[in-house]
Amino acid sequence: MTAPSFAESTLNIGNRIGRYFGLVSMLPALFLVLWSAALVASGAWYGPPHPNWIGPKVGSWSITGVAWLLLASLAAGLFLHPLQFAMTQALEGYWGYSRVAQVFLRIRIRHHRKRVQAAHKALEDLDSIFEDRITKVLEELKLSKPSHLAGKTNDEQRRTVLHTKYGNELGGLLAAAEAAEHATERYPEVDRIMPTRLGNALRREEDRLGQQYGLDAMLTAPHFVLVAADKHVQYLRDTRQQMDTSVRLCVVSLLGALEAVTCMFTDGWWLLTALAPYALAYLAYRAAVAAADEYTTAVKTVIDLNRFTFYEALNATRPHDTREERRTNKKLMELLKSVPDDGPVNLRYRKPATDTPSTGAAPPTPPGTP
Repeated sequence: MTAPSFAESTLNIGNRIGRYFGLVSMLPALFLVLWSAALVASGAWYGPPHPNWIGPKVGSWSITGVAWLLLASLAAGLFLHPLQFAMTQALEGYWGYSRVAQVFLRIRIRHHRKRVQAAHKALEDLDSIFEDRITKVLEELKLSKPSHLAGKTNDEQRRTVLHTKYGNELGGLLAAAEAAEHATERYPEVDRIMPTRLGNALRREEDRLGQQYGLDAMLTAPHFVLVAADKHVQYLRDTRQQMDTSVRLCVVSLLGALEAVTCMFTDGWWLLTALAPYALAYLAYRAAVAAADEYTTAVKTVIDLNRFTFYEALNATRPHDTREERRTNKKLMELLKSVPDDGPVNLRYRKPATDTPSTGAAPPTPPGTP
């Protein structure tokens, strides 16, 4: 095969790759391949790196060299693509049950439990300080300017205080209290805390999604994807793609950092070069946590908007109110389990719709009519 035809076939291979694979797999893989190529070009595998070598070597690449680079990226992407679920699980904190894993799990879970306790304590302290301070301010205003507070409820008096010169100090206390409250909301219940931020972000919503309707989101998510409207599914896939891309970037950046440490372990200060991909891995991980919030919000929205379509697809009786919906869903969740906890489940299906004449159809002609 000649060089031009090989290069052309390699450069056009992206046209046959799906959008998900192209973004989630190819871009992170391309970063890893380019980082590895830079290490090789600088001579880091053989001794101290020489950054001035990179420019001439990269500038001498031909179309065939670029094609080989893309082919290596494609190969790396194909290798990493099936590992997406495993990579997400690892970043969530599912590390197994070995002795070493137990040690790390205890350390990280203890850390996050302390963060929750500290946030709760800070919130209590800030609330107490705010209440004491606003009480003093209200007493001062009642003595100096009683007309400002006359005839107002307690909440209205507080809002009035926040619009005075005292609002600067009190506003800062309120903002700090909201930040502490937000920090506690990012965690699930204490007995369900995971060892990582991403794990806690996903676990929190796994325990909440659909509970107001009596639905188990983990059990019914595949069903909703099949029955939801196309634009809802696309919205869900876009948010999931953002999270998967961030997870993949985090993992390949950690691989790049490990590669740099391996190359420059004995090269003195050059070892600090590994901080660059490590910093990118940290940023990608925090992006994955933010994307997880967006993804779980999308799942919640899809459930809210498509749950009646879900009931109809299962031929279940449509509930008349939320109380009946929760009661019916309790049985429905048991029915969807492979092995119900309480034995066989009896659920009434809705009656099939009867055939009715279409709207606007002409009535039958009476006998004898000309």
